[in-house]
Amino acid sequence: MTTSISAAMLTKLLGPKDFAGPAYREIADRIRLLAVDGRIVDGSRLPSERELATAMGVSRTTTSRAYAELRDSGLLLSRQGSGSVVHLPMATSSSSSLIITQDDADTIALTYSAPVGPPGLARAFESAAEKLPGLLATTGYLPDGLPALREALAQRYTDQGLPTDPDQIIVTAGAMGAVSLLARTLLSQGQRVVVEGLSYPHAHESLAAAGGRLTPLPLDDRPWSPPALRAALEGAPHRAAYIVPDFHNPTGAVMSDEERSAWAFEMRRHDVVPVVDESLREMNLDGVELPPVFATYSPRALLIGSSSKSFWGGLRVGWIRAPKAAVMPIVQARMMDDLGSSAFDQLVFAELLAEGGQTAAAGRARLRAARDHLLAELARELPDIKAPCPPGGLNLWVTLPDRMSSRLTTAASRHGLVLTPGPRFVTHSASAGERHLRLPYTQSHDTLTEAVRRLRLAYDDVVANTAHETRRHRTDILELIA
Repeated sequence: MTTSISAAMLTKLLGPKDFAGPAYREIADRIRLLAVDGRIVDGSRLPSERELATAMGVSRTTTSRAYAELRDSGLLLSRQGSGSVVHLPMATSSSSSLIITQDDADTIALTYSAPVGPPGLARAFESAAEKLPGLLATTGYLPDGLPALREALAQRYTDQGLPTDPDQIIVTAGAMGAVSLLARTLLSQGQRVVVEGLSYPHAHESLAAAGGRLTPLPLDDRPWSPPALRAALEGAPHRAAYIVPDFHNPTGAVMSDEERSAWAFEMRRHDVVPVVDESLREMNLDGVELPPVFATYSPRALLIGSSSKSFWGGLRVGWIRAPKAAVMPIVQARMMDDLGSSAFDQLVFAELLAEGGQTAAAGRARLRAARDHLLAELARELPDIKAPCPPGGLNLWVTLPDRMSSRLTTAASRHGLVLTPGPRFVTHSASAGERHLRLPYTQSHDTLTEAVRRLRLAYDDVVANTAHETRRHRTDILELIA
């Protein structure tokens, strides 16, 4: 089914007309970024050139040239009587790259917030392979998960002060598999879900795809304003809330003990189910003291964890820790789509949990060094960018000196650097987030050094274009006065 985007909606998505270069090229680049990020999905029909020109307040020539550039790059297919439809080629349909294809070996993509495999991971695969014959003697269908893995995960929660039985653990295909499963289990069409105004976009999209109506909280200094939550819940009934309280993605913030208590109280008072994404909790790079897991404050909470953040992005094992009464409905909902995640990956993860934490510690040490290296490179090459040091997580959430995130992302792509613009992480506004950029520090020091060098080139391009446009506008004004 083709989705049609109105001229008014596309104008809103494109944001303000603060073009630093030719307007047609900026419009084309912004549409390209919207397609990269999934805010415009493959197969969407765009408004006509005339409709978009009227809505934006630009000339028809400008929108015609923008669409022509998108057609030339293969992103837009236009046919008489069918309009212009977004087309993502298979080779470039990933959000990691559209402007530069993944086949380009020189491309650096700072888009994925997941680590490469740490030292010791191969040993876990070897140990799991030795135990594989015993697994092969079973059917391999594990709708709730490998028993040994569920026991290990339950023991971890118990050791953290949250008594947990193995039967309360449901193993999923990564944290996103857990989010999607819970969304399908909890939500009926049109039910409201409270979310952070700034958060992980794929999770929000999964909640919306299951029929949820998202209520994003206003952007603030911190993602979890208790007064804002109270106002949202008093304004309308909500079924659930989705939050990332530990080393929040993308800001790296940690929800305080007071905030957790306040949120738990409000959700209990308004009969809201907490869906708590703790997949980054283990990424405590500086060893800061964390508040207890959220279910300590709210026994009704559904906790989500993941092996992909603490070990390797390719290890697609996540899990849900649920109250006992909620387990069977979740498992039954899961079996309508699949009968369990990879049995061998679960065996590998169980080996990693049994080894005492050395592999995870090695991964954290490497990430800590990479974070500090990226901070030092940014301070040296781009002192105008403010980059706070997060105590954990996988990203820097940097502040730019101007509203330039999308322009900087576009300019960086021309230097072989693929980034995700700040607005991608904002739920309630197309133009918010333009002062920010998420920079993962999951790659090698040499790669991060080169990435910052390319970012500096892109930054210089944006600044130069802005200065050029300012001078041109001043000249136009002087000519009008004369």
